[in-house]
Amino acid sequence: MKKRYLLFFLFYFPVYFSAQTKTVYFDKNWKETGKSNAFYYRPFPLPKYGSLELLRDYYIQGNVIQMQGYIAQQDTNNYIGEVFWYDQKGRNTSSSSYLNKTKQKKLTYYFDDGTTWKTVEYGDSLKSGKTIEYKTDGSILGEAIYKNGYLESGTVGNTSSNDDPYRYNTKTKSQERISLPKREAKNTEYKRIYYWKKNLKTAAEFTYQNDKLILEKNFDENGNLIQQLDSTSYFYPEEQDELKNGKIFHYDTQRSGIAEAPSYIEYKSFPFSEVPVENASHIILYRGTVHFLEKHPTDPLYRETEYKFFNDKKEKLVRLRRDFQNESAWKSLDLYQDSETTLIPVSDIEALSKEIVFQKFSKKKWTNIYLKNKAISEQLYCSSPDFMGKTIHYKSSGKTETHQEESALIYISPVPGKYMILRENGGFFIPKKSGDLVQIPNYVQE
Repeated sequence: MKKRYLLFFLFYFPVYFSAQTKTVYFDKNWKETGKSNAFYYRPFPLPKYGSLELLRDYYIQGNVIQMQGYIAQQDTNNYIGEVFWYDQKGRNTSSSSYLNKTKQKKLTYYFDDGTTWKTVEYGDSLKSGKTIEYKTDGSILGEAIYKNGYLESGTVGNTSSNDDPYRYNTKTKSQERISLPKREAKNTEYKRIYYWKKNLKTAAEFTYQNDKLILEKNFDENGNLIQQLDSTSYFYPEEQDELKNGKIFHYDTQRSGIAEAPSYIEYKSFPFSEVPVENASHIILYRGTVHFLEKHPTDPLYRETEYKFFNDKKEKLVRLRRDFQNESAWKSLDLYQDSETTLIPVSDIEALSKEIVFQKFSKKKWTNIYLKNKAISEQLYCSSPDFMGKTIHYKSSGKTETHQEESALIYISPVPGKYMILRENGGFFIPKKSGDLVQIPNYVQE
């Protein structure tokens, strides 16, 4: 690391001493201003790299870098190679790739202390050759091979892989998007790695084949494996959609390092026989649907625990989703209420076993109100602890059809020791202390 740091300053010191040093200040709208009103600043002279200059802007507060990228012809809009932008905490916000038709076919990017972050090789105009990325201690995070702008193999950090690049039109002074040429390689495999800044241990590892994520590993700050996700981890493996069990992490990266524990959305799947919502404080009934709210541990705020039904190898499951990522998920209770809403505190539900809850409703029957005085009639009943059945009676012939598994029954435990029943095809059974609540759309109890 010391050697790379020394070479950097040996290279750039002559530039600083041979040109006039000054600083240009900008306000939040990037209009030039005085230092007292500044939000950003840009130190001059810009370090030269052959015919290119390295443009770097900073936030006034904390002297944190805001962007870095090479420019040509002293035009601050004429970007060459990759350009990176950061927020006031030094976290990555965005990046873009630009054509590089200059003679400088190897570009170097830096950490804030001047040590090398990554080196990128170019062909005629696109990334081609080796890209090497370093960690903050000077050790190599990974080496990757690009060809005609496409990432083909190796290991990268937090960087775009195969995005279409831009070019700067010097005549119109505008940025133009360029489509990459058709890819030659048929089979590609590479990895993307993030690491914990405090100890440089791996935080996340993503493996791709043909640009498709096939394996994800997440690690805690001590390097212990938290989870491993592959195609079997999803209800829809081909689309890698709808995670069954696990966490989707959101990493705020600084280059490829992570300084803080990531936020996440957690998913858990359960069979219909028992679905522990765990932390429900209220049940909301709205137009025949059921929703569950969880109370914030300290503030008078609530968020919804979402659920969906899935089939997994013929087994019916309920998948719960809890958002630990967005603070906006927490809302005041009045935002969940209107004239069509019934709000039930979980404390109002009777503490009964699943068996007793089922017995409370098992001997009752419900009739389709829309078939009254029609040629047929429909009746629902509890055919077993797991299903509701339906009988259809044809009045003209006297014939009766029976469907013993018309709809599955789902046993929900909003808190330990309390249960309610959901009907898969719509409806609910809630053993409330002040009187049971039962609703099945289009049906009334006989």
